[in-house]
Amino acid sequence: MQNVKSLVITILMTSLVVLTSCSDDDSPENVPEGFTPAGMARVSAMNRSFQMGCADGLADELPVHTVSFSRDFWMDSTEITQGRYNSLMAQSYAAYTTPSWNATYGLGTAYPAYHVYWGDAVLYCNARSRRDGLDSVYTYTAIVGTPGNMCELQNVTADFSKNGYRLPTEAEWEYACRGGSNADFFWGKDYDPYPATAADSAEIDGYAVWYANAWVFGADTTAFGTHLVASKTPNTFGLFDMAGNVYEWCNDWYGEYGSASVTDPMGADSGDWHCLRGGSWGSNAVHLRSTNRTFSVPDYEYYFIGFRVVLPVR
Repeated sequence: MQNVKSLVITILMTSLVVLTSCSDDDSPENVPEGFTPAGMARVSAMNRSFQMGCADGLADELPVHTVSFSRDFWMDSTEITQGRYNSLMAQSYAAYTTPSWNATYGLGTAYPAYHVYWGDAVLYCNARSRRDGLDSVYTYTAIVGTPGNMCELQNVTADFSKNGYRLPTEAEWEYACRGGSNADFFWGKDYDPYPATAADSAEIDGYAVWYANAWVFGADTTAFGTHLVASKTPNTFGLFDMAGNVYEWCNDWYGEYGSASVTDPMGADSGDWHCLRGGSWGSNAVHLRSTNRTFSVPDYEYYFIGFRVVLPVR
């Protein structure tokens, strides 16, 4: 666990500074009635609560606390693929260049996009909002680096009253991942240790792209690296790869949990790192648990970091 977190917080600097507009055009105040976003699953959350965290988990998963939601939300049923990312970003940002995806770690339109900074994911969210005639949630003052390809955004703000696409909060992500399960793993199982037997490992293989089926075989095999999205069994909300394949950026700054009950929490007010969830193809089983947390500075990318987005139901 510590090795993964140490690797993730390594800072990768960029030097090319490109000026950009401070905000995006305003759009309708409300999502059009009956609007169903393509490629997304509806997560039933309005007036529902769950226990976030794990009483016997790692230190940053404590304390367990009650989280409630005021509305449902849509979530991408898969991680954003290279095909979807390339198409939208190339149309939206003139300076965009394709990230350094390669066959070693997974290359193809149906593989997850990786080598994605937090700022890249934010630019994607705004571009998708504009495409669908929705408000842009994020504003910023400048881009450092190449838009969509390892870029850092300066002075980013997120306005959750806007109706556009955005990264999920940690609470939304964990609730969606669990799919109603209180077990460590979204398919309703607990393993102690992780996993305990070869049969347990084989069971995990059915739900996740992880260390045992994507790493130990070695880089000279097709199993190494990311796998095609939606190649494993989804959870009860119809969400694929919520465990493994690539870590997923969340909107929140990483911080300690509070003990109080909260509604629609947005995480820490500020910080140095943004949250990552879900584990990756290089993770062992403990990192695939629904409650597991890790983090990275926003200007960092690696071959196991990607994302998916949400759209609140208005």
